[in-house]
Amino acid sequence: MYSSPSQVNQLVSLLRAHSVTDVVVCPGSRNATIVHDLHEAADAFCLHPVTDERSAAFVALGMALATQQAAAVCVTSGSALLGCVPAVAEAYYRRIPLLVISADRPSEWIGQGDGQTLPQVGALQPYATTFALRIPHNETDRWANNRLTNEALLTLGKNGGTPVHINVPIAEPMFGFDTKSLPTERIIHRYEPQAERPLPASVCELLAGAKMPMLLVGHYERGDLRKEVEDLEANGQLLVMPEVISDVPGSLRMPVWDAIHWPPNEPKAWLDQDEVTEYLPDVVVHVGGNFVHKRFKQLLRRLDCKVVRIGRENEMPDTFCHLDTQVVCDERAALEQLVEVLPRKKKEVVRAQQYFDGQAQKRMQAIEDFNQRQFDPKAKLNNARLTLAETLSLLYYSLNQQAASYTLHLGNSSAVRAAARIFPSGTQPILCNRGTNGIEGSVSTAVGYALKLWGLHIVVVGDLSFFYDANALWNTQLPDNLRIVVLNNNHGAIFDHLPGLEKSPARDRYIAAGGQTFSARGISDAYHLDYQSASTVSELTRLLPTWLQEGERAKLLEVML
Repeated sequence: MYSSPSQVNQLVSLLRAHSVTDVVVCPGSRNATIVHDLHEAADAFCLHPVTDERSAAFVALGMALATQQAAAVCVTSGSALLGCVPAVAEAYYRRIPLLVISADRPSEWIGQGDGQTLPQVGALQPYATTFALRIPHNETDRWANNRLTNEALLTLGKNGGTPVHINVPIAEPMFGFDTKSLPTERIIHRYEPQAERPLPASVCELLAGAKMPMLLVGHYERGDLRKEVEDLEANGQLLVMPEVISDVPGSLRMPVWDAIHWPPNEPKAWLDQDEVTEYLPDVVVHVGGNFVHKRFKQLLRRLDCKVVRIGRENEMPDTFCHLDTQVVCDERAALEQLVEVLPRKKKEVVRAQQYFDGQAQKRMQAIEDFNQRQFDPKAKLNNARLTLAETLSLLYYSLNQQAASYTLHLGNSSAVRAAARIFPSGTQPILCNRGTNGIEGSVSTAVGYALKLWGLHIVVVGDLSFFYDANALWNTQLPDNLRIVVLNNNHGAIFDHLPGLEKSPARDRYIAAGGQTFSARGISDAYHLDYQSASTVSELTRLLPTWLQEGERAKLLEVML
């Protein structure tokens, strides 16, 4: 029988899966459950008892050196961990894969005078990377522990070998040995190929055998994947789903998911829609960075699918909670290989392409019809109050009518989400600070970009983002090719869409910062910008054509929503 703490059982199961067999064990009460599980799985592990932690760590180092395989040392909480520092430093400089597993007290007891308790996370830095597991309370904690343990064990092999520290908090009561078997854990595979064809055969076979393989392209700014993505699309090899900030051609397929009715409080409502479930992926290729579409991320996290992450970074993002394989390589080379090896005109993929393109076309036709009605010279005045969608729709139409070459700079939260439903990716550069998703610096980044590149630069930001970053306009070199659209609804509109927050009486004034941002006119005057405002459909329709034209200085258009 194995121990009760699920984080311990997860750890031991993954140690076995990743073939860490030699473990030097030191005495202690807090790490007793780990040692017990290792002993129970005697067919997978060879245990070596050593009392002194300093010596134990060096014994494990010697084993790793002799076998050229990772070896582990398991210690209890408190100062026992610090005894491993000399061996860890030695392993660091000699590139030896040494794994230190430390039991720990729950974090709330650190600094409270409890026995054998000190800050253990990061205690072996800079010589070892620490992966801090959680005491699991829900499935999210168990997913996180799985991801962290996989990443820790894969990190051991980096750079020819490196020391790694896994810290395992264990709460009392500790000694319940009532688990019949170790769990079957997800194993994440990692490859760092150096060949021209970087993808291993296992990945190619997985995608070739998938019923609905999907390519997701997140935030991507290098602009070197267009041909490969277009080929995969034209060949019907993968269902391509690009984000608006992906810099690859897209057909507004991603926003189609937003129209699917599956409320957050009814997470499986979409399952009743047969026409949609038919197109859900079973294998996903993920390239690029952050994703704007929260609903789509939530949907994928609920699915039973496998994700192949392709990128140059060493980090292991598990955005969709189903990471199966990470390939650290050049994205373009990997996609070129997929173009060569994947079956073409896969009927399920072709049918999905037609479905999503048809839905996207319906949406774009509705937008086109709306704009044509508003810009018709014979049209009656439309004094209706502007909405966010109408504002961006009119802007998109005006830019297209002028055949203008432009770069679109989007603020975070509402601005980028709304634009993703109207502006197709890959036709014009679309930029957004999605590295951290903060509202700060959106305007400043656009100013710096516009100072270095010719052409029209359109900045679309909400009122909070604009006023927060108003110092961007305190600039003697403010370029005259800058056009700023401030979407002013006098609060952070994104907070209106967070389920449950409407019940808080503090939402509007204190959380969404309502009632603070009245007008940008004063800032425009102070920094010598051309200022105009609009609050109705007709006003904006009239202003946009001339507002977009060249001028002697930067312009600001405030839209009152």
